[in-house]
Amino acid sequence: MDLEARFKALEARVAELEDQEKIRECLSRYSFNADLGRSEEYVNNYMPDGVIDLSPTMKWSGKEQLLDFIGSPTGGHKAIEGRCQHTSMDYFIRVDGDKAWAEGYSVVFLRKGEEYQILTCGFNHWDFEKRDGRWYLKYRYRRPVGDNEWGGKVIRDYLK
Repeated sequence: MDLEARFKALEARVAELEDQEKIRECLSRYSFNADLGRSEEYVNNYMPDGVIDLSPTMKWSGKEQLLDFIGSPTGGHKAIEGRCQHTSMDYFIRVDGDKAWAEGYSVVFLRKGEEYQILTCGFNHWDFEKRDGRWYLKYRYRRPVGDNEWGGKVIRDYLK
């Protein structure tokens, strides 16, 4: 491989690593905005037609429904806001142009009095889309650890 080809390959790999890091930042924005009650910022981390799919019967799509999910005064999330810590980890991230996916685990910790408890833990599949140089969430699929659908849409086959 000549020097120019090696340089182009290196550039492509660096660009992919930079995109993977920006996707990790997108996931961090998701968690911190949820924890801190920044509902608008939370929703603006999604594409306008973004989807949260937490179970076959718990699904929200589009900006209005996502805002209701995270920001409704009578919704479940407001009850834990300021006492929760959304933590995500062990992500496999793959980039393909302006689209990407990630799969990994999430745990939500909740403070109750002086105690900290695990509220939920699950497996996540995330789809992302890049617009104007920034990565946005397109689709979040989450299932509790041990659930029938646990273990990934991609990773299960990817790790073989």
